[in-house]
Amino acid sequence: MRLRIWKRIFLTPFVRLNIIDGNLSLSFGHRRMGWLTIGRQGIRATLDTPVPGVYLTESRRWKEISHPPKN
Repeated sequence: MRLRIWKRIFLTPFVRLNIIDGNLSLSFGHRRMGWLTIGRQGIRATLDTPVPGVYLTESRRWKEISHPPKN
């Protein structure tokens, strides 16, 4: 099991700085709508649902974005 230490700093009502295990990311959005998070690993979109504690999330790594798969 891994211990994760994190901290969120709200810069404005719609922007927050996330510090997780020494890595930084920026999130844009609002709690009742959703978040767009940009970090070292890539981009993640999180949408809120009417069910408490349930979220829809999709993420892309920078490698996938810069080199899309060829058909």
